[in-house]
Amino acid sequence: MPTFFGFRNYGMGTSFGLYFFDNIFHSSTTIFVSTTFWFFNYFVNAEKENAELIETKKSAELQALKTQINPHFIFNSLNNIYSLVYQKSDKALPAIEELGQLLRYSTKDLEEDFISLDKEIGYIDSLVELEKLRLRNPELILVEKNIQHPHLNISPMLLVPFVENAFKHGDLRGKGFELQISEENKILHFYLLNFKKDKMKDLGSGIGIQNVKKRLEILYPKHELSIKDSETEFVVDLKIDLKDE
Repeated sequence: MPTFFGFRNYGMGTSFGLYFFDNIFHSSTTIFVSTTFWFFNYFVNAEKENAELIETKKSAELQALKTQINPHFIFNSLNNIYSLVYQKSDKALPAIEELGQLLRYSTKDLEEDFISLDKEIGYIDSLVELEKLRLRNPELILVEKNIQHPHLNISPMLLVPFVENAFKHGDLRGKGFELQISEENKILHFYLLNFKKDKMKDLGSGIGIQNVKKRLEILYPKHELSIKDSETEFVVDLKIDLKDE
């Protein structure tokens, strides 16, 4: 500054050390404030990116789980219809028609993140009617429904796999099963009791049940799921709070 402007802001003989520390001292407030803002902005952006990453991962996992449901569901239904056709049963054509109705539901609604509760129960009703066509004693299939708010949202095909599993593995020869679906104050209660076939595998090990467990953990972390697997019975007791959906 003396060379170019003819004046100096520090006296003659000022050491470089004093000059350096004096400038640091007077700029420390600015450095501290700006650094604090930088770190705050950094952590906010990092938290936002982490949240977006978690949400993207959840969406990808849910989509993968959904793609498992449809083929698994079709496979079981086609097995039933194959049996009716093989027996040359008059129930074969109604069964095909019912399956077509189910596929129209699933093809359209599985693309959605959530559907109305009455649609999900509609899946179950159609499935029950389809399965009844092959049973000798369809009156043993007891279904009780009591829904206060049918337009509440729920993840599609969340309840159906339990019912599907009961039909596939349950002992329906003279025993049937009991299904209760109720909703009160936006709390959904799903209860299913069926009897097991002799020397059958663990019902809880199927793809459909494991799929539902994963989806419940992601979408409804506060859900209550109890699965009781005894030698003769298999019981599913599920409660989901649908208030926030």
